[in-house]
Amino acid sequence: MQESGLRSAASPQPLEALQGNAPPPFLTKTYDMVDDPATNGIISWSATNNSFVVWNPPEFSRDLLPRYFKHSNYSSFVRQLNTYGFKKVDPDRWEFANEDFLRGQKSLLKNIHRRRNVGGTSSGSPRSSPSISTVVAEQQPCVEVGQFGGVEGEVERLRRDRNMLMVELVRMRQQQILTQRGMQQMMQRLQ
Repeated sequence: MQESGLRSAASPQPLEALQGNAPPPFLTKTYDMVDDPATNGIISWSATNNSFVVWNPPEFSRDLLPRYFKHSNYSSFVRQLNTYGFKKVDPDRWEFANEDFLRGQKSLLKNIHRRRNVGGTSSGSPRSSPSISTVVAEQQPCVEVGQFGGVEGEVERLRRDRNMLMVELVRMRQQQILTQRGMQQMMQRLQ
């Protein structure tokens, strides 16, 4: 296929920006930070490439946040992640995941949308996760509901969720085995 002077297959980004399909700057900056091999000692992809880990929060706040954002407040960064639906994966470390934040798939960032009223609603009702339809209704015109891919998109999301859960299950089993070995060694020492 020949490229014309007006259209190029390699540069759809300006058109995406005009149509509102470009991901928010917070997500692209975060992705670039995680994806940069020079920052791997501070922040990097996890071994499974479907989450990222902040290895050194003080250094991250001091050196990286001001380079990419207008602040150096780590808790603000984490709060911002929460508004975009990121979840803390591991309670023992700063590991975060979102089903559309995957290594090598930056184009998926456009599927991540900011949620409103994270941490509660203005009506005082208890916390609850908004449904996809609520998020879509709050943020975009109804005609764009189809962008979620219908049944095929839901099946793909469920597959990714299942894969993430399987990886987590394997990790937890490995951790259980290591803990059992440690307990056995401790018992032997006590005897």
